[in-house]
Order: sequence, then structure tokens, then C-alpha cells
Amino acid sequence: MLPKVANHLFHHTSRAVVAVQNGTGHTLRNVLQLQSTTGPTTAVTGWGSSVSGGNGHNGPGPSKFHTSSRLHSTQTGSPLSATQVRERVEKLSAFRAPTQQRSQNALGDSSSDASQLVRSGFGTYATLINTLTDRDFENYEAVRRAEARLRRRRRAAVDENAEEDEKRIASLRGDSHFASAFALFQTAAVNPNSKFPLHIYNKLLRSCVIHSNAEAALIVFAHLEKRADLNPDAQTFISLIATYANTQNVRGAEDMFEKFRHASRLDHVQWTFDALQANASAETSRHSQLASHMAVWNEMLTAYFRCGQPSEALGLLEQMMDTAEGETLRRTDVPPPSSATFSRAIAGFCQLGDVPTALSWFERMLQQQGSVSVDPYEPMPVPGRPDQATWTAMFDALADESMVAELNRLFVRWLEVAPQDGTHVLSDHRDSVLAANLRFMDTRMDLDKAKALDLLGFLSDHVLPWDVEGVHFTFKRETSRVLCARLVMQYWNRGHGDLALGLAERIAARQLQVLQQGQVQETFDSSKTQRRIEGSRRFVTDIVTDILNSTDTSFSLAHLLRLSALLTDIGALHSVAFSDACLNVYALHRNNPALTLSSREWEALLEIVLAAEADSAATLNTLVDDLLHHSVEIAQFSEHAKGQLVRSLSSSDLNSMRLLAQLGEPFASRLAELERLQQSPSISSAQTYETPSSWAETPASSVTPVPRYPSGRIDSAHSHLVGEFFPGGNKTAVLLAFQRYRDGVEKGVYPRAVVVARLISALGRLGETDKIHELYHTAQTVLGALENPKQWQMSGWFLVEDHMIIGLAHAGEIDAAHVHRQRILQQGGVPSADAYGALILNVKDTTDDTSNAMALYQESQGHGVVPNIFMYNTIISKLAKARKADYALHLFQDMKARNVQPTSVTYGAVIAACCRVGDAASAELLFQEMTSEPTFKPRVPPYNTMMQLYTHTKPDRERVLYYYNALREANVQPTAHTYKLLIDAYGTIEPVDLPAMQEVFEDLVADRSVSVQGTHWAALINAWGCVQKDLDQALAIFSSIATHRTTSSHGSPMPDAVVYEALINSLVTLRRMDLVPMYLERLRTSGVHMTAYIANLLIKGYASVGEIERSREIFESLQDPLEGVAAPHNHAPHQNKPQTIAPVPADAPVYREPSTWEAMVRAELGNGERDRAVNLLQRLQVRGFPPAVYQRISGIMLDESVSPWASIDATSPPSPSFS
Repeated sequence: MLPKVANHLFHHTSRAVVAVQNGTGHTLRNVLQLQSTTGPTTAVTGWGSSVSGGNGHNGPGPSKFHTSSRLHSTQTGSPLSATQVRERVEKLSAFRAPTQQRSQNALGDSSSDASQLVRSGFGTYATLINTLTDRDFENYEAVRRAEARLRRRRRAAVDENAEEDEKRIASLRGDSHFASAFALFQTAAVNPNSKFPLHIYNKLLRSCVIHSNAEAALIVFAHLEKRADLNPDAQTFISLIATYANTQNVRGAEDMFEKFRHASRLDHVQWTFDALQANASAETSRHSQLASHMAVWNEMLTAYFRCGQPSEALGLLEQMMDTAEGETLRRTDVPPPSSATFSRAIAGFCQLGDVPTALSWFERMLQQQGSVSVDPYEPMPVPGRPDQATWTAMFDALADESMVAELNRLFVRWLEVAPQDGTHVLSDHRDSVLAANLRFMDTRMDLDKAKALDLLGFLSDHVLPWDVEGVHFTFKRETSRVLCARLVMQYWNRGHGDLALGLAERIAARQLQVLQQGQVQETFDSSKTQRRIEGSRRFVTDIVTDILNSTDTSFSLAHLLRLSALLTDIGALHSVAFSDACLNVYALHRNNPALTLSSREWEALLEIVLAAEADSAATLNTLVDDLLHHSVEIAQFSEHAKGQLVRSLSSSDLNSMRLLAQLGEPFASRLAELERLQQSPSISSAQTYETPSSWAETPASSVTPVPRYPSGRIDSAHSHLVGEFFPGGNKTAVLLAFQRYRDGVEKGVYPRAVVVARLISALGRLGETDKIHELYHTAQTVLGALENPKQWQMSGWFLVEDHMIIGLAHAGEIDAAHVHRQRILQQGGVPSADAYGALILNVKDTTDDTSNAMALYQESQGHGVVPNIFMYNTIISKLAKARKADYALHLFQDMKARNVQPTSVTYGAVIAACCRVGDAASAELLFQEMTSEPTFKPRVPPYNTMMQLYTHTKPDRERVLYYYNALREANVQPTAHTYKLLIDAYGTIEPVDLPAMQEVFEDLVADRSVSVQGTHWAALINAWGCVQKDLDQALAIFSSIATHRTTSSHGSPMPDAVVYEALINSLVTLRRMDLVPMYLERLRTSGVHMTAYIANLLIKGYASVGEIERSREIFESLQDPLEGVAAPHNHAPHQNKPQTIAPVPADAPVYREPSTWEAMVRAELGNGERDRAVNLLQRLQVRGFPPAVYQRISGIMLDESVSPWASIDATSPPSPSFS
């Protein structure tokens, strides 16, 4: 038996489990305040229940449910045993495990100390502390990464999203995980017999370092020191020294260092530390002892630097360097230094701001011979060559101090030695060099022109990478993109326009080459490729904008045409401002006899003309005249430019045909005809011509013939106008966007492919299938305008096809959506996560929705699709409805491992999965985790799900009210289903409280935001008829419905099928089948369609009174739905949602559900007709139901004693109500 104190601690821990998940920590504080309570406790009370005297109030804060005393019942739920508490804590540990350990259970090894502690009682505390400190460390690491990212962005002068990063950092720092963990430790430490494994002490001390809490560190270490059976390790002292260093308390750090040396002499130290455990090369105990010894001395060295005492740090280093190198090292010896030691020294000087000293040390290390040590703890009596961490620290310091000359010199040196040293010059390092130099040049516009040009040449030729093999330094990185644009503008602003544009062209070309290489190596999937494409386009458009806004407005035509060609090459649109500027400059030069343009420059001018907002037809005619005047051979144009001309020029214009006649037929014949018409004006012709397929085909042509459309152009301003609805546009905004699209089509102006694609999916969500197909039809013109480079056209085609999947799936056209899915797959592409999510979401009305959904999910994973939050939510929801909780939880953990942040919808789905299989412990923990998330937005479904769990699956009215009160505290409006669950909670859970049930119904009637539905009347009838066995009252309630004041406002007939179902259930339960015909006749004459669930009850009822033939008649009167299709018309809505579907006619067929077959099999077996039951199973098998359904029903045959009436649940209506 557990000691009294331990049992007492368990008593409070059971409530703390929930509290530690709560970011506010107020519940935990309340629990810990009880630790001084005396007296034995024999059982752990249920979560949320009262643990001592008082008014028995349930849930946090004042109850939001009435003021009646009966609603504050002091009744407690079933007490939790210590085993149950530990089980819940283990689940908590699994949910909160670090990302790399999510699949492992911290207590999985039965031989581990933690596992033994669980059995003894203190493992519950150990698990909680372990989980909380791990989360604290995860937050610290997230803050460290965010701060590093923020520093890099500020170096590059990128201010966008800085405020969001700062808010995230503040949010992470505001978490109270360590406070909760330390409070639990103190609670457990009250017991003199409390023992924890060493890793718990070390994790607490690690958090003390993070929070610079020396007082807490002393308390933890003091508890460890009292343990005669457990020695600290090197990590223990490392954390203690670091904690004091963070508080600038050098004396405290020295004291801990001396404690380490004293413990070493007594052999009271375990020779290991965190970094060593992560180093796979550290295998021998001798190396472990030496490395651990070095690590503690290195930490003391760092502490001296951090406390502003570099001389003491150097003194310590001198002691280490004086140690003779040898194979043996006694515990009392001073350890030799290693590469990590010298790296610490350089980093220490950098932290003090003494960068010149750090640089001199670094230069000395660079002069050393040999290679960089792979093992950072290999003894090294003299400084060795700098490793990756040392290079990074030195670079960051030089960049921050703007020591540009030294930074550039070291960068060149690093490029030379990196291959032989095994170090790597990363994109971050290149960004640091670029940022420091550009900052220097921004402040030195007076810099000598030759020196400035030399510096810019160094940055362009040496700092920017030009290889493509590593597929690195791409413009997915915003800092790299901005720095490259700033470098180009340095050339431009200093009067080197040709060099500026040459560099921009080189950078853009390399970005395209990297994208192609990444696709060849399968490094980039479609989404990664698209992000890098958009980054490359943004790079060019930013340069164009900066040049237009520069102080030098005397643009040369050649420069502007090069920019136009660059925009075309990268697939970016010409802005109206840029096109107008180009045309203005061209107008000044077009009459110059010396004007000479290359074919590429004429093509660029064509793009500019087509993008202009002014009278494009007149401008285009002027360009045609100029092309003819200068005898430009358009046959030398690219296929893209030829296609642009063919689509843009009028077949009725003589000059246009003279130009196009260079391309041969059919234009030469058309020119001849126009010349004849000019000579004979009376002759008219409406002849048209076919565009050569090579100029207008799209990738879709290999799947379906592509029709020819009127000529058109893609316009940037029009793209912005149409695309205003995205993101988050409502119905009005989407329809307005579609009208704008139509208006543009009439003028031959189109938005970009991405805008068309987004509009397709938005219209699909509105069910506008006709508009979807119209968009898809005209989208081919948009795709035809994206011929160069060809990959932009292919990318646009995939984008449109992908959004056709999304739009058609949401519109309910699931078969049509799969046609487009097949098109993408046949062309070697893969639908996006959003497309697969839409297909999975809309898998319905089949007998096996979940299997079909899982097939789609597995197909997506086979093609390498990375699920997003929408896709995860849809597949988890499907699994939840199919009671596949294990797989739903597996996917839930998988999404966390992929750093996809769960939403309230995700939590609601996975909580529902746990509830459906009765896993209350997991559901509770997930609910608390959900509400503790900083981004949590309360929604009603998770609250209703938890209420339903404790209403129907694990009846516990106290827990129902707990979650109802939590719902009200969160300012969430109850739904119709919420009220229905409250009625059931009071009307079916013992002890039944009928007056409280009636009060709930009256509150429902008074709530104008919720309508009284059949489910509410059914719940009242069920409570009186099935539970209280009071048929008179049940019939009285049924009779009152038609005249009740809420019925007149109800859109559908009332009583509805759900109410009749509840009434017939009562009649069956009470064996009053003699009354059934009267109410069935009333159902028929009232225009209410009977459901299969009513038929199920009739089958059971008649069989229970020996009238099996009546049961058979009812069963045979029903129809089977189409094979593989779910039975229609049987499910009434259970939420207060507006009715969007027309009511089912009363004379419509009634289709069998799987439960109908089950009811009939039970009826036959209950009446001794086993052969008939077997015959039913054979018919069922022919119907092709999913194996799980057949196995469940056929399993009834294993128990011949089954009877239809014994299985009737008298506490709830038999129709499905889990929502």
C-alpha cells in the first residue's frame, strides 16, 4: 500500500494533470495550495470534483447554468484509482513528447527508473515534470530560432513581419511551463522519501538556466545532494554554472565549479552530459570522462566571459593548456583544451564586444596545420583550425560590428579552406556578408567610384553563389532575395546601369536553373517550386519598381527593353506604370533614323505594348507600322512572340496581315485577299483562319482538344481587380469578381492563371458549377498567353486543373472532380493537399466513406504530397466518424511532427474519435491541450462532443455540466444539440432530475437564437417513456407538440420523424404494441416520411410480442439503396442549422440501413428461426456491405440467446445522434 503522504500527493496530482495543460496555471495553483491539507485520502476523486469541503461547485469559476441549487449538485463521479491517474499522465506524456520522440513513450521501458517510480507513485510527478520541462525547452529553442531569424532579417533591412515574430517570441516567453514543473517538484519534495531519476533533476536545472533562476536551481540541487543513492553528472554542474553566469553571479558560478572539482576527487560524479549523449562517436568510458571533464571547465570559461572577467577566463584556459597530453587523466587533473574550448573563448570575446581580440585568436587558429577535428572534445593542447561553429560566431560578430574589410577577407579565405576542412559556407553566411557590405555602401555614397565598383564586383562574383548543384540560395528566402535586389540597385544608383541589369539577368537565370535542377533531383515538390518561382518574380518586379522610383528618371530605351525581357523570362507581369514609362521613352526614339533594335528587343517592346493600359489597339497598330518600316523579320521571333502577334492582330487589318505574311500560310492567302478587297471594296469576306497549334496549345491538349478563343492578353491591373476577393471573400465578393472577369473577357483582357484558379475554387464552394465550367473554358486563353517559358504554361495548367478538383468537389460534382484528378496524374503531376482534402471531405453517401477517403489519403502519400491542416482535418474527421481512433491519433501526432499546428477543428475531430470509442482519458487530455493553445478559438463542437461522451457513452452528469459551464465561460453560444444533451443528462442519468430537465427545456424555449426541434421533444418523451416508464406523460408531451407556441414557427411538420421514433421506442419498451397502429396512421396522414430507424423499432417490437410475421412484413416492405450507396432520407438534422434540403415526401420509399438488417437478424434469432437468420446474412453479403458491417451483424449468430427486446437501450433513442 502507498504511504499516506504519497497517496495524499496522488490525490492532488489527479487534478493537476489537467491544470498543467492550462497556460494560465490558476487551477494548478489552487491544487498546490492544498498540499498542506492533512488526513488520509483513500481514493482520487474525479477530475473537476470537490476534493474537500465546500459548496461542491463544479468546474472553474461561477456556474453559468441557472441559479438553482440542484444545478450545483455535490454528487461526485466515479473515483479514480492511482492506476487511472498514472494512465492519464502517461497519455499526457505521449501527447506532449518532443517532436523527435513523439512515437516513443517516456515510460515504455519497464526496467527504467521512471517505470519503477510510476509503480511506486512518484513516477506520476516525474512524468509531469519531464513533460513540462521538455515543453519549456521546446519553447526556448523556438524563441532562439525566432530571434536568430529576426536578427538576420534586420541585418538585411527586411522589416516585413517583424512585429509578428516579436509577438510570437513574447507569447512563447509568457508560457508558465517551468513554474508549473517547479511547483510540482516542490509538492513532491515535501515527502522525505521522494526520489526522482537524475534526468528529472537535470531537466529542472536546464529550465533554471533558461529562466536565470538561481534560487530554484539551489533548491533542486539541494534535494539531489541529499540523495546518497544518486550522484550528479557533469550536466548537472554545467547547468548550475550556467544559471549563475546568466545572473552575472560569478561567485556562485565559482562555488559550483569548486563543488564539481570536490565531487570529482571523491568520484561522486557520473561522467556524461547532454552534448556527449547526442554525439554518436563518443563510445568509450575513458573518452566520456575526459569529454565530461572538459565540458564543465569550458562552461566555467564561458561563465567568466559572460560575467565580464576575460582575464579569469584566460587564466583558466592557461591551466588547461599547461596540462601534459597523455592517454590517462586522473579525476583531480586539469583537463586539456579541445576545439570546443577555443571556440568558447572566441565566442566569449565576441559577446564582450572585443571583436579585434577574437579576430586575432581566430587568425591564429587559421594558421594551424591539419584539418578540423570531427570530435569537439578531442584533446588539443594548442588551438586547432576553426570549426563550423567558430566560423559562424566570427562572421556574425564581424557583420554586427560592420568590420567589412575583415569580413570580406575571411570570407575569401573560408571559400578556399572549406573543402579541405569539411566546413560549409551556407546561405546565412553569404547573407551576413552581403548585408554588412550593403549597409556600409548605403552609408558611403561618397565612396570612390573605382573602389565602390571593386567592392560590388567582389560581392557579385564571390559572395553570390553561381553553382546550381547544391540547389541552395533560392528566393524562397526573403532575406536573400531582398539583399540581391539591393545589390543590383547599388550598381544602378551608382550609374552602372548595364552592370546592374546584367547582374539581375544572371541572378534570375541562376534561379531558373536551380529550380530545374531541384526538379530533376526531386528536391523540390510542386509547392516548393511554386514558392521559389514567386520569389524569383518578386525579385524582378521589385527591381523594376525601384528603378522606376529612383532619382534618375532619364531611362534609356535599351535598359527598359532589357527589363521587359527579364520580366517575360521570369514569367512576371508588366505593370501599367512600367509599360507607360517604356512607351513614353519609345515615343521619343521611334523616329530616330539610327534606331536599331534586336529581335529580342522588338519582342520586349511587343510585351510592353500588350500590357499598356492606354489604347492598346492604336499602340499595337503603331508597333506594326514600325516593324514593317524597319523590315523586322518576325519569323526570327520566339514561338511565344509569334503567338502573341497572331492572337493580338486583326485579320481584317492590311498592315497586320503584311507583317504576319512572313509566317507563311494561312496569312499569305489572307493578305492577298485583303489586297484584292482594297482594290474591290464592294467585295466582303468573313473568312477566318486557324492559328498554328504550336503557338496556342496548352498542356491540356494531350488530354482533351483545346478550343481556340478570341485573342486576349494578361493584364496586371485586371489581375489585381479580379483577385480582390482572395483571401476570405464572401459570396458577394466572389460573384463580383466573376462579373469583373466576364467584363474583361469581353474586352480581351484576362487575369493571371492563379487568379482564375482561385476564382474557380471559390465559385465551387458556392455551388456555381456553370460558372466554374465557363471559367475553365476561357482559362485556355490565359494559358495560351503563358507560352514562354513553357514551364510557366505547364505550371498554370496544373494550377487550373488542381482548382477544378477543389471547386467541383465542394460543389458536389465529385465524379467530375476525379476526371481532373486523373488528368493531372496522367500528365505526371500530383494534385495539391487542398485538392486531396476537398476530395476526402466530399466522399459521402457511400456505404464505406472511410475506406474511400483512406484510399485517397494513401494515394496522396504515395505521390509525396505533404498534408496541410485542411487535409489533416478532413481525413481525421472521416476516421473519427468511423470510430478509428487509433489511426486518427496517429495522424494527429504525425501532423505535429511535421510542424502543422492543429486548429480547433483538428482537436474537435480527434476528441470526437476518442469519445466514440469511449477513451475518456485521452479525450480529456486533448481537450485541455486544445484550450491551452495560445491560438485557441472556442467553437461549440468540442464542448458538445465532451458533453455527449458523459451523457451517453460514460454517463456522468457532473462532467456534462463541467463542460457546459466551460462552454459558457468561453462565451460560446449553445446550439440545439447542446440543449438536447442537457435534457438527456437530467432525464436519463441516475439519479434522474426531472424538474431540472424541465427547466432546461424552458430555457431552450426562451433562447431566441435556437429553435425547438424534434430532437428536444424526443429527449423529453424518451425520459418519461423509456426511463420513467410513464407512458401517460410521454403521450401527453407528444400530443402537446402540435399546439405548442414554438411549433408554428417551425418550417417542417411537427411532430417529425425523430419524435415519432422516440414515441414508438417508448411503446416498444413498455410492450404497448397495441397502440402502435394508431400512431403509424397519424404519421402517414401528417405528411411525415417514415425512416428506417422507426422500422427497426417496429421489427423489434413486434418480434418481442411474438408477432414475427409483422416484423417480416415491415422488413420486406423496405427497399435497398443502390449497391455501395448509403440509404437516403433516414437521417434527420441534429443541429440548429437552417434547412437547405427540401423535405422528403411522405410516400417516398424507405430504404434499409445496416441496423435494419441487424434488427431483423436479432428478431429471427429471438424467435428461434436460425435458418431464416442465416438466409438474411446471405442476402446481406450479396449487397456488398463493407466487411466490418457484415462481421458485426454476423457476429450476432455466435450468441443464440440473443433477443430483440433485451437489447433495447432504455436510456436513449436508438437513432444515431453523435454529431
